[in-house]
Amino acid sequence: MLMDNLKNDILFIIEHLNEIESYFEEIKLPTDFVNSKQGKAYFDAILMHLQVTGEVLKKIYKNNESVFQVHSDVPWNEIIRLRDLISHNYDKLEHEIIFDICKNNLNSLKTVLVKISKTL
Repeated sequence: MLMDNLKNDILFIIEHLNEIESYFEEIKLPTDFVNSKQGKAYFDAILMHLQVTGEVLKKIYKNNESVFQVHSDVPWNEIIRLRDLISHNYDKLEHEIIFDICKNNLNSLKTVLVKISKTL
């Protein structure tokens, strides 16, 4: 039962990462997040999905840290802290950083989470 819940949580995160990818397809440059109403809506939506991702990872990590030890190369704590940054410092977020995270990190995170989900 515990492993089923864990797997469901990881699959839930993967769904959120897929949503981010779908929004991010429309974003070609960091400034696309701030130059239009649609870009700002994508930015807000992506932030919400990143926040949920971090929140669920935080819960999993707190109760099942060993699941992530196999993938110690992933900066789990930084991902979790991003959730806190979004929640508590929304007004200080830089669209260039969110662009970089989406462009360079989300796919590899999703790949690792898919691998983990297959072992559960």
